[in-house]
Amino acid sequence: MFQMGDGSRLFSWMIIIVLLFLAMFFAAAETAFSSVSRTKLRVRAEKKDIRAVHAVYVTTHFDLAITTMLICTNIVHLAAASLVTINVTRIWGVSAVTVSTLITTLIVFFFGEMLPKSIARKYSETLSLRIAPVMHYLMTVLRPCSRLLSFIGEKLTSRKISEPEATVTEGELYDIIEDMTEDGVLDENQGELISSALQFGEVTVESILTSRMDIDGIDIHMSQEDILQFIKDHNHSRLPVYDGTIDNIIGILQIKKYIRAYIRMGKAVSIKPLLDHAYFVHQSTKIDDLLPVMSGRKLNVAVVTDNYGGTLGIVTVEDILEELVGEIWDEDDHVVENIVLLSDGTYSVNAEEHLIDVLDELNIKYTEEQEEEIGNKLMSELAYESFPEIPKEKDSFTAYGLEITIQKMLHHRIIRFLVKKTELDSAVPLSNGGNGL
Repeated sequence: MFQMGDGSRLFSWMIIIVLLFLAMFFAAAETAFSSVSRTKLRVRAEKKDIRAVHAVYVTTHFDLAITTMLICTNIVHLAAASLVTINVTRIWGVSAVTVSTLITTLIVFFFGEMLPKSIARKYSETLSLRIAPVMHYLMTVLRPCSRLLSFIGEKLTSRKISEPEATVTEGELYDIIEDMTEDGVLDENQGELISSALQFGEVTVESILTSRMDIDGIDIHMSQEDILQFIKDHNHSRLPVYDGTIDNIIGILQIKKYIRAYIRMGKAVSIKPLLDHAYFVHQSTKIDDLLPVMSGRKLNVAVVTDNYGGTLGIVTVEDILEELVGEIWDEDDHVVENIVLLSDGTYSVNAEEHLIDVLDELNIKYTEEQEEEIGNKLMSELAYESFPEIPKEKDSFTAYGLEITIQKMLHHRIIRFLVKKTELDSAVPLSNGGNGL
C-alpha cells in the first residue's frame, strides 16, 4: 500500500534531480558566456535580436554575472548535498553517508560540471542566446546580494594596476570582417583587403621575394654592347649589378640614369659611378618593418640574404604593396595563371603559389592549427620537404587532402604541379609535409 513516507521521499529525490539540472545550467552558462564572441553577439543585437540584447548585457556586466552564477551554483550544490544526506540517512542510516557523499560528488562533478562545460564550450553562441534572458533576470533579482559580495571581495583583496585588456581579439576581428562580408556591409574585395592588412605584419620578405634564379642582373665586367643588349632584352627600370657572382651584388643601376649618361657622353660609360647603394635585409625581416625603411630611404629594391650571407633574392616596394592590395599589373607584366582547372578535373598549379590558397581554391577544409602550421608556405616548399632528395618530374606525394604530382621542372627547380583531391573529405596533415609515392 502506498505510504505517505514513500511519496515524500520520491518527491525529495525528484527535487535532487531538478537541482542537478540547475547545476548543469549554471555550469554551462559560465562557460558559454566566457567563451562566446562578444562581437558576434553585438552584431546580432544590432539586428534587433532580443536574445542577443540580453546576452550582450550579460557579457558587458560579466563580473556581476559571475557573482550571480556562483551564488546560484553554491545554493544548488548545498541543497542537493543536504537532501541526499537526509534521504540516505533515513533509508540506510548514518553509516552510508560517507559513501553517498563520494557518489554524489562524482555525479555532480561529471554531470553538473564537466559535461555541461564541454558542451557549452563547443556551442557557446547558441547556448548564450538561449540562457541570456534567464541570466539577465537572475542578475537583476540577485543584484543587491551580488553587489554586497563584490564589495566585500574588493575590500579583502588588493587590486593591482595592470595593462588594460584588449576589448577585441584578433580572432574576433576576423569574425567581424566575415560577418560584415556575409551581410553585404563589405564587398568581398573590401573584406579581403582588411584581412590582408591584419596579416600584413606576419609576412616575411622570404615569402614574397623574387628568387635568385629569376634575378635579371648585370655583371660589372660586361662590355658596353652586352649591357645595352641586356637592357633592351629586359623590361626593368632598375637592375642589380654584381661582381662575378650574384652573391656579390655591389649596387642597383637605374636604367634611365644610365641611358641619359650614355646619350650625353656618346661613348662607353662606366656604370660603377652610376650605381645606387644596395640595401640588404635578412630573409626573416617582416615586410611591415621593411616598407617604412624603404620608403624613408627612397629605395625601390632590397637584396634579401640567407643565413650564410648569400643572395636569396630581391624584393621591391611593389612586391610588398601587392601583399596588401593584390596583384599590381603594368604593360610589361606577363599573365601567369597560378591555378588552372584542366579537362580531366585536375589542376595545374604554379610552384610559387601559396599552399593555403590552393586549399581554399579546391575547397579543402583545414583546422586553425593546420592554418597556423601552413602559414605562408609555398607549394614548392611543401614538395621539397616531402622528399629526401631533389624530386623529378612525375614524382608524387600526398598532403593536406591533396595528391600532388610534379608537372614541370627546370634543372632542379619545380615550375608547376598537377594537383587533385584525394578520397579524403578533409585535410589530413602528414608528417614531414607528406609522403612520396
